[in-house]
Amino acid sequence: MAAQKSLQPLLEVRNLSLGIRRKSGHLPIIDGTTFKIDAGEIVALVGESGCGKTLTSLSVSRLLPQVAEITGGEILFHGGNGGEAVDLCSLDEKALCRIRGKEIAMVFQEPRQSLNPLMRIGAQIAETPELHFGRRSGGSMRPFELLQRLNFPDPDRILAAYPHQLSGGMCQRVMIAIATICRPRLLVADEPTSSLDTENQDNIIELLGRINREFGTAVLFVSHDLSLARRFCTRTLVMRHGKIIDEGPSDSLFSTPTHPYTGELVAAIPRAENRPGLGSWHPPGRAAPPFLVTRGLSNAYVSRSFGLFGKREVKPVLRNVNLEIAAGEIFGLSGESGGGKSTLARCVLGLIDYDGEILVDGRSRRNVPRGTPGRRRKPGDLVQMVFQEPGASLNPTKRIGWLLEEPLVIHGRGAGSSGERARMVDEMLALVGLEPFHKARRAHELSGGQKQRACIGRALMLRPKMLIADEAISSLDVFSGAQILELFRDLRKRLGLTILFISHNRDATEHLCDRVAVMRNGVLGQA
Repeated sequence: MAAQKSLQPLLEVRNLSLGIRRKSGHLPIIDGTTFKIDAGEIVALVGESGCGKTLTSLSVSRLLPQVAEITGGEILFHGGNGGEAVDLCSLDEKALCRIRGKEIAMVFQEPRQSLNPLMRIGAQIAETPELHFGRRSGGSMRPFELLQRLNFPDPDRILAAYPHQLSGGMCQRVMIAIATICRPRLLVADEPTSSLDTENQDNIIELLGRINREFGTAVLFVSHDLSLARRFCTRTLVMRHGKIIDEGPSDSLFSTPTHPYTGELVAAIPRAENRPGLGSWHPPGRAAPPFLVTRGLSNAYVSRSFGLFGKREVKPVLRNVNLEIAAGEIFGLSGESGGGKSTLARCVLGLIDYDGEILVDGRSRRNVPRGTPGRRRKPGDLVQMVFQEPGASLNPTKRIGWLLEEPLVIHGRGAGSSGERARMVDEMLALVGLEPFHKARRAHELSGGQKQRACIGRALMLRPKMLIADEAISSLDVFSGAQILELFRDLRKRLGLTILFISHNRDATEHLCDRVAVMRNGVLGQA
């Protein structure tokens, strides 16, 4: 897949050290990291959350946050026409701007946060070459030509669309097109597939491979998905505690790991055959009745094709969904993006309108359409939600203890006593595997797994009987994801929780769940 290698590496990182400035002092994150990437090579950088992968990738193009600083080492880039090495650490901002986008391009994890919601896609793709070559220059391909060459479906429609009119997978493909229109020599892709279903992941991987073949662009693929890294990348770097502790050809590195930490990463991948305790858990002495029942559940939304005066379209999302989940069961729901999984969850929570009937714990949840006078949503005393992005679910200005106590205050729980509420918060922290000192932390001071534990604890503060986990591990590394799966299993056992586990990760659903169904185009089917 990779293009022919040159005699000298394209990128050399030598003894890179980087830290975070804090009031209490300097916190080292990357400590003496050294690696190289050859021209046209595809290299993976893997490791658990907090090991320094993202900061390493950002340091390549010097796009670090203000609190981060490089304290030592070199980043040598053999770019330009002459191929002479330049130390990116020594360049000023003006010189770096001539390299970013033209020689070294970056693709970030969240495409919707990177795209301008007020500009059409065609204008956003054309923006980078205009900055580097001028509006009339022929130094790069035109947007339509690029999308055609990269095998995009219906390029005219995509170029005329706004970001909100495209799916998440297509937005990420657009971001990759923006990054590659100037044919950079190096493309850094930071978790480009983490929030996508399997089909969209394959589309992204195919697109990156096509760019590598067509343009000879080297790719640094930062990911916590070891299966993708093994399948897509010729070589893999394993990072731990800010250092590269293992590297080698991807296939042999994961099939026969020699470093103990690499072996632990491989062993942590959830697999159906490693699933402990098959079968549903039920309270002893009686059969579990249905806890959640949907009958003829349907939902649709109205959209306009382009702009305020575009054609009005009614698009069905759920189509006559009939579902039963037993009390105490962990039910898995998988399927591609846009299939209706999250819409089903929002209907159960009463967040959106629907047709049909929903029964929760034997009680009907009456749908009250929007615009109805006096319309009120029922408090989440029976069902609560855990979302995909734990960082986006937690108020960044509040401490974790305050965030866990807030539901109790809103719903008048805890006997009106702050001491009683503090005791309930402490109990919940212990239940989800956090320490008492985490109460004083803010979200940005926690790892990805700790943030998700805090979100689970917040959802459980009102002691609901059912938890809906919507892609709760897709943004986590393999270690943190495996720990969250075990936490769900433990909570089911200790609290008798019913769990609807929504995920595009089939290995995770088959590892955790008693039953699994697949949703495609709003229709529910067996896995």
